[in-house]
Order: sequence, then structure tokens, then C-alpha cells
Amino acid sequence: MADGTVSDPVQQPTQGLKAVVIGLGVLLAICAAIVVGTIVYRLFNATPSAEAGFGISQLPIPAGCSIDQMTAEGDRLILRIGGNEACRRVLVTDLRTGALIGQFHFSDQ
Repeated sequence: MADGTVSDPVQQPTQGLKAVVIGLGVLLAICAAIVVGTIVYRLFNATPSAEAGFGISQLPIPAGCSIDQMTAEGDRLILRIGGNEACRRVLVTDLRTGALIGQFHFSDQ
């Protein structure tokens, strides 16, 4: 004990406990930073919800034509247009955006 070292049996376990508490505090700070970073990332990179709707969508249905059949398949709306010969077509639209994806026009040629 003349060399200045402390051999108190109570102080040695206390040093180990302090190291464990500091390590857990650092781990907790890292986890908190990850959670805050994830929340900020999701706030700035959020996609618009499908519940927002799309308002009014204009579909190219000529005058004098009628909708003979309407079918929803997944996220597509399929309309069969009838009436006179110039009207015969099938329209395919996107239900999420209301946009016209494409159409099939049937003519007698």
C-alpha cells in the first residue's frame, strides 16, 4: 500500500458498474438518434395516401354513346362503351389517379 494503489474491495465493483451505466447510456442515445432519424425521414418522404382521391376525371365518351358495362379489377376500372358503331370501345382507367390508361376501339373495316 506504499505505492499509492487503493485496494478497497468496495471500490473495484463500483468502477465496473460505472462503465456498464455509461455504456448503456451511450447505447440509449444511439437508439434515440435512430428513432428520431426514422421519424424525420418518414415525414419528408411520405407518399400521398390513396384516400385523398383524384377529384373529377374526364373520360373520352363521345356524344350519343352509353356505358354498357363497368367492371373494377384491382386498381383498374374497365368501361365498355356502346351505342352506334362509332361508339364501340373499351376504356381502361386507373382507380387511384382517375387517369385514362388506354382504350380499345372496335370498328368494322
